[in-house]
Amino acid sequence: MVGALHRLKSNTSGSSGERRLFLQSASVAATRVALIAAAFVSSIVLARALTVDERGRFGLLMATAGLGIQFGNFGLPSANTYLIARDRETLKGVVGNTGMFFFAAAIFLAIAGLSAFKFIPAWESLKGGAGVAAILVAVTGLAVLLAQSLLTGVFRFGASNGVDAIARGGAISGMLLLWYFGGRTATWFGCAMALSAAVAAVWGLKIGAIPLTGSADLAKEQMRIGMRAYLTCVASFALGRLPIYVIESRAGLTGLAFLSQAQGIIDAILVLPSALGTVLFPTLAANHDSRVRIRYTYRIGLVVLVLMCVAALAATWSSPYVLPILYGKAYSGSVPYLNAMLPGVVALGVCSVVQNALSANGYPWAAAAAPIAGIGASSIALFLDRSAVGCGRAYSVGCIVMLIASTIGWWVHRHYTKTIENTSG
Repeated sequence: MVGALHRLKSNTSGSSGERRLFLQSASVAATRVALIAAAFVSSIVLARALTVDERGRFGLLMATAGLGIQFGNFGLPSANTYLIARDRETLKGVVGNTGMFFFAAAIFLAIAGLSAFKFIPAWESLKGGAGVAAILVAVTGLAVLLAQSLLTGVFRFGASNGVDAIARGGAISGMLLLWYFGGRTATWFGCAMALSAAVAAVWGLKIGAIPLTGSADLAKEQMRIGMRAYLTCVASFALGRLPIYVIESRAGLTGLAFLSQAQGIIDAILVLPSALGTVLFPTLAANHDSRVRIRYTYRIGLVVLVLMCVAALAATWSSPYVLPILYGKAYSGSVPYLNAMLPGVVALGVCSVVQNALSANGYPWAAAAAPIAGIGASSIALFLDRSAVGCGRAYSVGCIVMLIASTIGWWVHRHYTKTIENTSG
């Protein structure tokens, strides 16, 4: 990672900058295509290896672990990438603060998780070994997220993708071995996910071996920027995972298994805009030319819109035929969930581009307000239709509202910034 600082000459203006952005985006996208394939393989293994109830329990385990990662990161991954991309001199201090934060967060997640699984009825299915596995996935997943934020901040996109590839590839290998040797439970599969994530995080940090030299002043700046990113990420995550807990309470583990399989396909589709956002965010954060930022945002936003529409139409047409073949006839019930959520997937893909454009401006409050608006709209839709498929529709409504709010926020922030620049000039 240190070597990347010397090799990197941050010049993203003009045609050379656009070529660099295109090449970086193409490289990341190519890697993520492989990860999409890995995600589909993983979903097939889960459907074939686990019973329907165990698949539902595994979906609850992963959703709860994701909840721990989002609530436990306090926006630090986004703050790390933003600060390092803006000023390379902050790298050592950011890494030192991140290391100390991780150990504190791991202790917090362990205590909070064990307490929640014991006293909160909604998590009764995760008592015992499944709860321990959820905590391990949350802690190791947080380590992966933090490692990737540091690598992305110095434009080491290949290394960041390598961390992701090791985590996913290791998880699939572990699940296949467990399937073969008879360890076909949500607990063991969760442990396989945690182990592969731990290996990936260690590999990523080994590449960027940097002395841990913390800085109190820098820590304050990390938290200042991170808290806005934190609100954005928590609200966005809650928007996607809120239906899981509603369905678990209404349709049990079987309904949750159907939703989890549909969610797995949606997560695979969203890998592409996530890949483009991985490149777009630090590129925009490192560039001070507002016209270049706007041009990049428009172009990538249009590309994502077209690709997401194509993916959604293909999924709508093929899902009634493909899902029973891949996952078994028992998972035919996933089709209505998937179709109800696909409009939201298109909106969320485009929204990720707009959110990255907003975040590159230092996380204005508009970036946090949009997901909160989406949560509000989704909650109203859930109140009006509490059926299982209604949860999928509520997800789509929330994502569309989030896109509209993000676009308005980006437009307002852009014109507000432009007015200040003209006044200063």
